[in-house]
Amino acid sequence: MRYLKKLLQILGKWKSYYILSAVLLIISIFIRMLQPKILQITVDKVIVYFQSGGKINIIPEDSITKFLYSILPELKMDNLSIILISLSGIFIVISLLRGLFAFSSTAITASSTEKAIKELRDRLFSHIQALPIAYHSKTPTGELIQRCTGDVETLRKFAATQVVEVVRMSALFLGAFIMMASINLTYSLIAITFIPVIAIGSLLFFKKERIIWAEHEKKQDQLSITVQENLSGIRVVKAFAKENFEIDKFTKQNEEKRVWGLKLLKLHRIFYPSSDFLIHFQIAVSVFAGGYFVLHNQLSVGEYTAFYSYSMLVAWPMRRLGQLVSELGMTTIAIDRLFSILDSEQEDYKGEDLKDKKLKGEIEFKDVTFNYDENEKHRVLNGISFKIRAGEKIALLGPTGAGKTTIISLLMRFFDPDSGKILIDGKDIKSYSKEYLRSRFGVVLQKPFLFSTTIKNNIAYANPDSHLDEIIEAARAANIHDIITEVFPDSYETIVGEKGVTLSGGQKQRVTIARTLMKDPDILIFDDSTSSVDSETEFEIQKAMRNLMQGKTAFIIAHRITSIQDCDRIIVLDKGNIIEEGTHEELIGHEGFYKKIYDIQISIEEEIKAETVNSI
Repeated sequence: MRYLKKLLQILGKWKSYYILSAVLLIISIFIRMLQPKILQITVDKVIVYFQSGGKINIIPEDSITKFLYSILPELKMDNLSIILISLSGIFIVISLLRGLFAFSSTAITASSTEKAIKELRDRLFSHIQALPIAYHSKTPTGELIQRCTGDVETLRKFAATQVVEVVRMSALFLGAFIMMASINLTYSLIAITFIPVIAIGSLLFFKKERIIWAEHEKKQDQLSITVQENLSGIRVVKAFAKENFEIDKFTKQNEEKRVWGLKLLKLHRIFYPSSDFLIHFQIAVSVFAGGYFVLHNQLSVGEYTAFYSYSMLVAWPMRRLGQLVSELGMTTIAIDRLFSILDSEQEDYKGEDLKDKKLKGEIEFKDVTFNYDENEKHRVLNGISFKIRAGEKIALLGPTGAGKTTIISLLMRFFDPDSGKILIDGKDIKSYSKEYLRSRFGVVLQKPFLFSTTIKNNIAYANPDSHLDEIIEAARAANIHDIITEVFPDSYETIVGEKGVTLSGGQKQRVTIARTLMKDPDILIFDDSTSSVDSETEFEIQKAMRNLMQGKTAFIIAHRITSIQDCDRIIVLDKGNIIEEGTHEELIGHEGFYKKIYDIQISIEEEIKAETVNSI
């Protein structure tokens, strides 16, 4: 019942169309039930009557046969042709009506399924977009892709073929059984003797297959993750010449999936032949039982012939039951996996939306503590506090894991602090809607990401309707315009490829900087954004950006002292604590972490210069 409710939820507003389809299918099957009666009349009324020279005229007992008799011409020895033509005409009409209703049912089901699945895909994608960063950080991309493709396709096939198929099987079984019972109740009960055995076997098969299919899909998830990671990191793989290692890893994962696939096939190998044997044995019993009833004059030959046709119609749903149960098991797993996404709590976007109103950029952290995993003993941030004036340029420095990027993540509300407050313009950031808050930030992340489209579209991502002159201005500020126009034949219309694969690391970084500048944010964040460029290019980028950052609060996360020494203030972090704070001159004026890093970097630069001079 739980799965039925979820399936109906997925079918949504198209549920009524499925009901209409089911009604049309039931009508089609009701009409189909008349076909064996035509065969019965042909044998009992035509063959027996004319072979006996008109001496034997079997009078039917059931109302349906009586009705069909009534619309036929009067039975005479000289009108055989008219009788046969009339029977053929009735059979053709029945077949046409049956085909018309069945076709209409199938067309409605197919159309409704595609619309419902389209809406499901849209809903899944929209829901994934609304899930918090915490969810995405714990859920592999390959797993999400597999669920949004493979599991959706499993559900689509079930909705297209099996939802109405349940109605077809039920209507066929009940209709055929009722028609058999109208002929001979005892014989009809004999014809379904093995149904309880087949039903129990199907139930056991369903439970076992669900377990195996769930494990099979887990292995498929892992395989998808392996492929996705390998293709995303293909440059790293080739750079380290680890192709064979990756092939071996894929082969091993593929083998694990194959093992569970073989277990599924083994289960099918046992179930399907067993159920087929029982069904055919049931048909054989029906044939011999029918012969007994005919020999003892409890059935006419025509009734026996019709009964055999009905017994075959009863056997078909019994045989299809196994396939239905198999696909039902797969579909229930798919529904569970899809709703594990849909039932995940979306990010809360509630809050004050000031629309296009700008932020001043005053920022204050008050005793903020945070940890990504509540079970971890050591916090990422340990009650840090600092205040930033509007328009101030602040640098964050510290070793890996010090909490620099975490501060930015909290500031943009990718996560909320465990305790303490973060204020912007004197207001708790929780009072702002996340959509508004993030719209006022411009972020250049440590790892640049570009979409598989043109350079122009990547730069104009925040404002797709921007004029080309505005895009060029941002590109000039990021020191990428000359490269775009001189290096790339298609200039701004150059397709960058997946994740910007056709651009170098420095080029990608500068395109993302241009994209951020196009947004005209109130608060700028550069998360080690010049790490992929040389010192000369870094200097050019910073010089171009200096005017653009006038009047805007800016955060710069960097490891090079040269990138941050002209900042208004430098905050040094270590193990989630602020250990130093001040200007460049103040921090190098006394022994501390900053002075130590400064001395190391200066000595390295001097050694490089010395080696360069000596080599010349």
